[in-house]
Amino acid sequence: MATKFEGNVKAIPEMPPKEIEEIRSSMESVSRKVIAENIERMKKTWPNRPKTMQYFDEISNFFGQRLEDIRAQKEAGKKIVAYSCMFAPIELILAAGAIPVRIDSGWYDAAKLGDKIVPVEVCPVIRSAIGTQMVNLSPYLELSDAVIIPLTCDGRTKLSEILRDDRTVWTMCPPRIKDSPESRKLWVEEVKAVKKKIEDLTGTEITGKRLRSAIELTQKATKAIRRLQEIRKGNPVIMGRDAMLVNQTSMWDDLKKWMQKTEELCDELENRIEQKNWACSPDTPRVMVTGTPMIWPDNWKIPNLIEESNPQGVIVVDELCSGDRLLYDPVGVDEWTMSDMIDAVADRYTLASTCPCFTSEHGNEDRINWLLDRIKEYRVDGVIYYVLRGCILYAMEYARIKRILDRMNVPIYYLDTEYTREDVGQMKTRVEAFLEMLETRVALKPVN
Repeated sequence: MATKFEGNVKAIPEMPPKEIEEIRSSMESVSRKVIAENIERMKKTWPNRPKTMQYFDEISNFFGQRLEDIRAQKEAGKKIVAYSCMFAPIELILAAGAIPVRIDSGWYDAAKLGDKIVPVEVCPVIRSAIGTQMVNLSPYLELSDAVIIPLTCDGRTKLSEILRDDRTVWTMCPPRIKDSPESRKLWVEEVKAVKKKIEDLTGTEITGKRLRSAIELTQKATKAIRRLQEIRKGNPVIMGRDAMLVNQTSMWDDLKKWMQKTEELCDELENRIEQKNWACSPDTPRVMVTGTPMIWPDNWKIPNLIEESNPQGVIVVDELCSGDRLLYDPVGVDEWTMSDMIDAVADRYTLASTCPCFTSEHGNEDRINWLLDRIKEYRVDGVIYYVLRGCILYAMEYARIKRILDRMNVPIYYLDTEYTREDVGQMKTRVEAFLEMLETRVALKPVN
C-alpha cells in the first residue's frame, strides 16, 4: 500500500514574533527611504515636473495614505483580492465590489530572506515575494483576503504553494498556445472558476450590470493611459521614470481616482507641448526597455541609470508587464451579454498579451510584432533588454529578438542583473557606454 503523507509541514519555518517584527520594521524603514530617494532623484533630473505628479508620488508610498484608505475599507467590510502577474482579471474583482492590488515584490532585501527558502538560482522577484511573506513586509499582502497567482512560470507555480501556507491562494493556468480553440476554451473556464471564487469570498453575485460597469471603468483607464502613451511619441514632455510610476501606481490605487489624475496629467503635458516645454532635449537618445518586470521601489535601478547618465537617455516606451502593457489593451465587448463579457475578459488577458510564456508555430510572434511596431511609432534609437538572473523565459527569447533588430539596424543591449544595489557601478558603466553609442548615432541622423 502506498504511503500517504499526513501533516502540515510549511515551506517557511517558524520564526519568533519578535525577530519577525524587528526585521520587518528595519526593512520598512529602508523601503520608506528608498521610495523618498527615488522620488527626489526624479525631481532632481526633471525639476519642472507637472504638479499632478505629486499625486502619484503620494500613491507610490506603500505605507502612506492609500494603505490607510484600503485598511479603512477593509474594516468597513470590503474584501481585498491581491494578485501576482497581470493575468488576474481585475474586472471580476471590481465587479464584486472588492479591491484589487498587485503584490509583485520590488524589495531587494526581502530577496535575501527568500534565499533561505529557495535556491539563489530562482528568479529574484519570486525570492523577494517569499521574503515579504516571511516577515509580513507587504502591507497589501497582509490585508488581502485571497491571492490570485497565474502560473506563468515555474517560480510562480511554487510561489503559490509557499504563500498557501498562511493564506488563501487561487491559481489560474494561462495557456501556452493562446490562439487554439482548445486553449481558449480552457482559459475561459479558468476565468469562470475564479469568478465563482470571488463571488463566494465577497458574498456578491457578479451580475451583468456589475460586470459591465467594471469593464467600462477599465476601458476608461485604458483610454487615459493610451492618451499618455500617445503624448510620449513626440518630443519628450515627460521623463520615462515618471510615466513608469504612473503606470505602476494603477496596480494598487483606486482605479477611478487614478484615471482622473492621469487625465489631469495629460492635460498638463499637452499644454507643455504647445509651449515646447520639454522634459529634456529633443536630441536625447530615445530608449525602449523590454524584458523582466521592473517593480517599484528598489527595482528602479535601470530606469535611474538611463535617465541620470552622462550622456542622458530618455525612456519613451517599454514592453513590461509592470509598465506600458498593464492597461493598454481594453476589454473588447461586442454584445453586453454575460457570456460575451466573460469571453471578452478572458481574451483581454491572453490574445493581446506579449508575455514570453506563450509560443506558437512561429514562436512568440505577437511579442516581436509589438516591439517592431513600438520602435517605429516611438522613434526608438535603441533597446535595452533587461533580464533578472533566473528569469528563464525572457532570457531565452533574447537571441531571436536580437537577430531581428540587427536586421533593422536597431541597437539592442542585453543587461542582466540581480536584486542587489551592489552592481550599480558596473551597470552604470555598461549603460553609459550604450548611450554614448546611441548619442553618436543620433548626431549622425539626417535632419528631416
